[in-house]
Amino acid sequence: MDIKNPRRILAVGAPGSGVLSILKELTGSAPELTTFEGKETTVGLSHEWRLETKYYTATLPIWLDEITDVPEWRTEFTKPEAREVVTVLGGWIYCFKKPIETKDLEVIKDTMQAISDVIERACGYAGDTVCLAVAMPQSTTPYLERSSDEWEELCMEYGFEYINSEAKGKNDFGEAVGVQRVREALEAGEWDSSADLDLGEDVEGFEGSFAAEEAEMNMELFGMKDALHGDDGEGELGDKDVEELEIMMRKMVAIKEMGEGMEEAERKRFAAKAVNDLMKEL
Repeated sequence: MDIKNPRRILAVGAPGSGVLSILKELTGSAPELTTFEGKETTVGLSHEWRLETKYYTATLPIWLDEITDVPEWRTEFTKPEAREVVTVLGGWIYCFKKPIETKDLEVIKDTMQAISDVIERACGYAGDTVCLAVAMPQSTTPYLERSSDEWEELCMEYGFEYINSEAKGKNDFGEAVGVQRVREALEAGEWDSSADLDLGEDVEGFEGSFAAEEAEMNMELFGMKDALHGDDGEGELGDKDVEELEIMMRKMVAIKEMGEGMEEAERKRFAAKAVNDLMKEL
């Protein structure tokens, strides 16, 4: 069976956590880092992975994100407008450097809890999402010694399967470990997105290419000045207004990037619903 409209994978981690490395090992390639405000980042990057098993074939879109501030990230992803993004995800790959200090371990735990909160808020308790916590190599030898059993138990508390990316071959039970286990776990996931997403019915004005859709979205943004100041549109923007517009612009860019991996019909519905949600915030 060829899955035409698969669910997505979100690969996340703190800056420098090795997300691109695991993708390259897993898929054979990885996107290049982008630069934002003078810093290299994976935010907004996307990738694809062609899966072929004896049960199905699918080209899975992979979205990338960075978590620099865990509470802030949780807040953004638990907002109502983020639900449409989270519900199309069939897998999460959380990469983290092996901890050196106790505070590093606490950040790892906090991040897994945040991801768990996001999934629960959007999908409820009975989700069928694959959640993998992948420990990446650390340049400094970790002194927080933990056995595989301890790691597995810890990650399980948050709904994750622990995988040591440096492990090779098979474990004592004959099961694959390391990157091969990442592959097996994702291959066993449910990727068929057969149910239509509830992305709204108003798709007028978003016909044609996504470039036309983006132009339409920009027109909506230009109208936000009037929405902020009233119908007459008089007066200049204050610092708070400028900040609100900048936030909206960043959200609109994110909408465009999220939509790039979708099929045309789904992309139109997603864009229309997302713009409507943004306008409701004004």
